[in-house]
Amino acid sequence: MEQHTLLKLLEDVSHSDLYKEYEQAFKEVTHLPLHIRSLNDGGMVAHDRSVENPFCHFMRQHNESCRTCLHMNGADPAGTVDHTCFAGIHVTGVPIKLHDKVIGYLQTGEVLLAQPTEDQLTATTKQVLDWGLTSDPDDVHDLIRAGHILTPKQYEAVVRLLEIFSRHISALAEKLSVTTEYHVPDGIRKSRDYITDNLDSRLTLDRVAMVANMSAAHFCRMFKKATGMNFSEYVNRLRIEKAKQLMSSTGMTISQVAYEVGFNSVTHFNRIFRKITGSTPTEYRHMV
Repeated sequence: MEQHTLLKLLEDVSHSDLYKEYEQAFKEVTHLPLHIRSLNDGGMVAHDRSVENPFCHFMRQHNESCRTCLHMNGADPAGTVDHTCFAGIHVTGVPIKLHDKVIGYLQTGEVLLAQPTEDQLTATTKQVLDWGLTSDPDDVHDLIRAGHILTPKQYEAVVRLLEIFSRHISALAEKLSVTTEYHVPDGIRKSRDYITDNLDSRLTLDRVAMVANMSAAHFCRMFKKATGMNFSEYVNRLRIEKAKQLMSSTGMTISQVAYEVGFNSVTHFNRIFRKITGSTPTEYRHMV
């Protein structure tokens, strides 16, 4: 997907009931902020200002580098990213993934992991004064001391909670990416509608390209650009999403579900389901 499409996807995630409910619960339990940050430009997609660290809030108003905080620089790390600033304040970003590709981060932290020593306070204050952000050292001391302090073990537990939630958010992003329109060309939109309406039928590239009024080669290029997936991957993911809904809301057997969503082989269905979800259909049904 193009960058503006990924940003729209992250915005839709941030407006979802799932994210809002978790954000509220996370804030009430940890008293820490929870943000969604885009990958490439480091900008905030969702920014909860109600529980900001006072020092971080001050610095974001006066220092450009503190507005991005986690310096991703276009990197695409697969795991959790940690950053400790000059003041000893820790910030952590947990990746949000779309089909195993990192598209953004759930960010939290803005905490100290120990009481600041006098030497640390002095060094931090000197840096802020050198930047000309304030002329009163007591202001810096008060801002730092007003922030949260967690033990390393407590903070590790907070990050673990976020890593668990990121899996749910990533699953939501994948679902939205195959069910929501993101300014795609009319031909691609028609092809997606056709795929959705005919999931239980045999879908061929040539037939769907014809619906889009494109050659097969041109359709493949445009479809990959619009969805971030090739044709067969998209069809499989849409079928698996429908299968997950059926397994969680009906009493259909695994075999019945497989054929209902368009697979001609239960073995093939099981293999694709596990590849996409990380679990077998039976394991998934037990979980839900």
